[in-house]
Amino acid sequence: MITQSLRSSCFVASLAIAIGMLSVAGSAYAVGAQRPVQVILTDTGKTVAVPVGQDMVVSLPLSSHTDDSWYVAKNTGGLKLIAGPNERRPRNWAPWGYSRQEFYFRRESPGPAHLVLERRYFSKPLVLEVVDP
Repeated sequence: MITQSLRSSCFVASLAIAIGMLSVAGSAYAVGAQRPVQVILTDTGKTVAVPVGQDMVVSLPLSSHTDDSWYVAKNTGGLKLIAGPNERRPRNWAPWGYSRQEFYFRRESPGPAHLVLERRYFSKPLVLEVVDP
């Protein structure tokens, strides 16, 4: 009889601990894990609202040339380049196929920011304006 009540108490205590751990992990994920703002630039003159402290991923199309790439020509305002450019290719990619480059930025200060991205070969620059939400 004592062992049965002890087992029941252990089971209830274990269940309470598991529920507590799951609720803490879920709330920590909701507070700390903000998804970055995804921006796909295919044309110039795009405006996007990004709050201070938020990350932003800018995706740019790559031509079929293997040595073609984008670079940041001008960055005025509160954007900090934190990573990139990374080249992303779809599954079953073959030479002369479509791929993209991604730049990772973090918004560090309020106010408007202007980002100008240019390609190495014969393209018009792509301009992105980042504003406060």
